[in-house]
Amino acid sequence: MLTSETVGAINVSTMKTENRRLIKNGTVVTGSGLHRWDVLMEGEKIAAAGPGPLDTPGERQNSGNEELEVVDAAGMYVLPGIIDAHTHPYYKDDFRTLASTAAYGGVTTLIHYAYAFPDMEALEAAEKAVETGTRESCIDFGLHLGMFQVEKQYRQVPEVFKLGINSFKMFMAYAKLGRMTSDYYLAAVMDLIAEQNGIAMVHAENGLVTDYLEDKFNAQELPAMEFFSRMRPDVLEAEAINRAIAIAEVCGCRIYIPHVSALRALEPIEKARNRGQTVYAETCPQYLTLTEGDFFRWGALAKIGPPLRHQEDLDALWEALDGGVLDVVASDHAPKGQRPDEDFFKAAYGSAQAETLLLLTYDGGVNRGRISLPRLVEVLCENPARIFGLYPRKGTLQPGSDADLVIFDPAAEFTLKKENQHSEAGFTLYEGRECLGRPVMSFQRGQPVLMNGELEVQAGDGMYLSRPE
Repeated sequence: MLTSETVGAINVSTMKTENRRLIKNGTVVTGSGLHRWDVLMEGEKIAAAGPGPLDTPGERQNSGNEELEVVDAAGMYVLPGIIDAHTHPYYKDDFRTLASTAAYGGVTTLIHYAYAFPDMEALEAAEKAVETGTRESCIDFGLHLGMFQVEKQYRQVPEVFKLGINSFKMFMAYAKLGRMTSDYYLAAVMDLIAEQNGIAMVHAENGLVTDYLEDKFNAQELPAMEFFSRMRPDVLEAEAINRAIAIAEVCGCRIYIPHVSALRALEPIEKARNRGQTVYAETCPQYLTLTEGDFFRWGALAKIGPPLRHQEDLDALWEALDGGVLDVVASDHAPKGQRPDEDFFKAAYGSAQAETLLLLTYDGGVNRGRISLPRLVEVLCENPARIFGLYPRKGTLQPGSDADLVIFDPAAEFTLKKENQHSEAGFTLYEGRECLGRPVMSFQRGQPVLMNGELEVQAGDGMYLSRPE
C-alpha cells in the first residue's frame, strides 16, 4: 500500500517493502561538486549514491511487509549530516537540550568538550561525559577532553585515549580563573598527546597580558564595555597561536586552533602550514556574521572570548575559509544565561550558536558569494570528520557511510527570533536577521531526525562515537 504526505515542499511516499529510504531528484552536494544523484539508504548505512533511478517503488511492490520511503527532493540540496565539532553541554544547555537544539538546525553529529573541572580527574570527567551523553543525547556524539588543571590532570591522557577520545583542549587564557596552562605543561601534555598521535587544542589568547590590561583599565575606571576588546586585542590572539604552534612543533604534536577570530591570527597558521606542520584551524558563525558593533548592541549577551572583531577581520575570515587556511566552521555553543542589564564583568562568556550553524554559514557564505556549496560541505561535514577520526563513517554520502543527511531548501525564507530558537539561552544574537535557505528534513543512521519542523528523535537515540575506530 502506497501512502503520501508533504513535508514542507517535499513529497514523501511510503510503501510496503524492505527497510529502505530513497532520496530522489535532489542535488547532492559533496566537497567535489554538485551532482544530480539519488541516495539510497538501507538500514543505518548509505547503500548507493549516484545517477538515478537507484530504485523505484514499482520494482518492490511485492517484496514484503516492511517499508520503503521515497522522498522527492526536487529543488532541494542533499547534504551530508552536519558535524558541529565545538560544543559545551554544561551550561544553560546540557547533553539533552544541546543535542535537540542542534538537531533543529540540521546537525546530526556533535563533538562536545567534556571538561575536567578543577579537582576532577581527567579519566573521571571523560567517563562521566560518555555515560551522560549516551543516556541524554538524541543525536550521535563524540568527545574532546578539556582540562582546567593540566598540571594535575595530564598524566591520565593515555587512559582517556582508551575511551575513544583523541583530542584534548588546554587554555592559554583565563589565568585569574585558574584555567590557564603554563608553557611548561603545554609541552608536557603535548608530548603525551603526540605519543598517541592525538590532537592538541588550545584556547589561544595571552592570558597574563590580558589580565594585566584588565587591571590597568579597571584602575583607570574606564567603562568595562569600552575596554573589553582593548584588553583582548587581536595581537594577543596571534601571539598565543604562534606560541602554541611552536610548542606543538617541538613536541611533534598535531594542533587544532578553535574559534579563530581575527585577521592577524591567520598569519602564524598559514606560515606553519607552509613549513609543512600539521595545523588545523576553526572559526565560528559569530565571527563570520557579527562585529564589534553587535557587541555594543547586545552588551553582556555578546560577551564571548575571543571577542567580536571588526569588519576587516570578518572579511578576512571568509577569505581564509574559502582559500583553505581555515578548515572548519563550528558553533562554540555555550549559553550561560546572561542578561542585558547584567554587570558586564560579572557576566559569563558564551552564546547559543548550534541551531544556526548551518543556516548562517549558508546565508552568510553561499548566498553572498563568499564560499561555494562544495566548500560549505567541506567545512561543516567532511573536514571535521577527517580531522577527528570519523571519516568516512561520518561527513560523506558514500556507500558504507552512516546514513546521515540533511535536505536543505535554498528558497525557504526564515527570520531568526528568540521565539523560534530552541536553546535554553532565551535569546539569539541574530534577532530579526532574515535568512534565505534552511534545513527542512534530516536523517541519522537512516532514521528521521527533523521532519516538518519537529524532531522525531528523543533522548538516548544518539550513539557515542569512539575515535579513532
